[in-house]
Parts: sequence; C-alpha cells; structure tokens
Amino acid sequence: MSEPLSLVASLSITVIASLAVSAWIWLRFPHLIDDEAGLRLLRGVNSMDRPSGLVTAVLTSVGAVIAWLAAFIAPSFLGRTGADAPLLAAFGLFAGATGWLFWIDTAIRRLPNRIVLPITFAALVLFVVSVVIGVTRDTGDAPGMWAAGATPAIHGLLGGFAALLFFLLLALLALRMRRTGMGGGDVKLAVIVGMLPGALSLGSPLIALLVMNVSALVHVLWAVGTGRARWGSAIPFGPHMLIGTWTAVIAGPLLL
Repeated sequence: MSEPLSLVASLSITVIASLAVSAWIWLRFPHLIDDEAGLRLLRGVNSMDRPSGLVTAVLTSVGAVIAWLAAFIAPSFLGRTGADAPLLAAFGLFAGATGWLFWIDTAIRRLPNRIVLPITFAALVLFVVSVVIGVTRDTGDAPGMWAAGATPAIHGLLGGFAALLFFLLLALLALRMRRTGMGGGDVKLAVIVGMLPGALSLGSPLIALLVMNVSALVHVLWAVGTGRARWGSAIPFGPHMLIGTWTAVIAGPLLL
C-alpha cells in the first residue's frame, strides 16, 4: 500500500508548483501576452515589458496563499495517498496562474491562450497520471476496489468535461442570439474550473458556478450604480470564474 502524503509534502507540492508557474509567467510575459497594445494597457509593466517587482510580488503571493490553503483542504477529501500527488500539483499550477489571469483579464479583458492552454493541458495530464497511479495501486492492494484511488481524478475529469460543454453551449447560444456572452478564453478556462472542484466533491462545481455568477452580478450592480457601466455592458468574466473556482475548492467540500 502506498504511503500517505504528509501535510508537509502536500504543502510543498502545491506551493512549489505555484511558485514555478508564477516564475514562468514573469519570465515569458511579453511572449505570453503577445500584444503590444495589451502590454501598454497593463499598469505596472516596466520598460522591458515585464511586470514590476511590486506587481510580481503581489500576484506571486496571491498564488502561493491560494496553493497553501488548497494544500490544507484538498488532501482531506482526496485521501492523502500517492495517487493524489499529481492532483495537488495541478491545484498548485492553477493557483500560480490565478493572480496573473485575474489581473490580465480585468485590465484588457483577455485570458491569454499561451497561459490558459498550457496550464489546462498540464492539469489534464496530471489528472490522467493520478488515474493510472490510483488504478495501479488498487489493483495491487485490493483488486475488488480497483478504481477507488482513481475516483477523485475521474470525477475531476468528468467535471471539466461537463463545464466545457456548459460554457460552450452558453457561448454558442449567445452567438446565435447576437448578444454578448462567453468569450473564447472563458470557455477554455472552464475545463480546469470544472476539474479542480470536481475532484473534491461532485457538488463543488455547482458551488463554483453559483459563486461566479453571484460575483459577476455584484460587479454589474456596482458598475451600474457608480455609473461606470450600463445594463447589458460586457464585463470580464474570467475573474469571477477564478473566484468561484477557489471558493468551491476551499469552502465547497466543507459545505457539502
């Protein structure tokens, strides 16, 4: 039987993954944005087209704190086994990108493919690895319960697939009605938004969906109330997806 993951190991996996992603985004920032106009609109970018030290420190700290919180919550619902290490790494990767995506989408209303797609692909690979480890472990330890160790990863993959279909349907519906709806970046982000909460509990993606929509509604009401926008104006939805995801990851399993 595989040795259980300690709290120190869980923290190390998630926080190190978070810091690694943040460093990657900072180093490759001009390439990842790939838009001179977008770079000019981002406040806090220096003459080298990279975020300033203060911006980098804040966004990196946000990711590390989220990863730290996830490392406390997630293992209790994943099972603290070796099969969960890849899942914790996926949580850390997305945590490291969260602050950056929030900042970029708020400023220029765009979720760069060169950030979203690699993180999503890496998370998918890690979830599949967790399935393989879980199945291999349980086949050797308890043949009658062969899929038990793989269950969180399988649930996460199903949650990601369901979220992708749901957001894609919303985007196509809005396009057909010729109204402002989900952007392409939001649809791509939906995969990992469904995966992470889904790995912890089947109901957590629904909490993520509820929280992100409530958050967006509050944003719209505030913008209209302060005269910054009118009813029907488009808003960046990515930040609200991020808020919903991490609320579901950190608080969702406890509520359910």
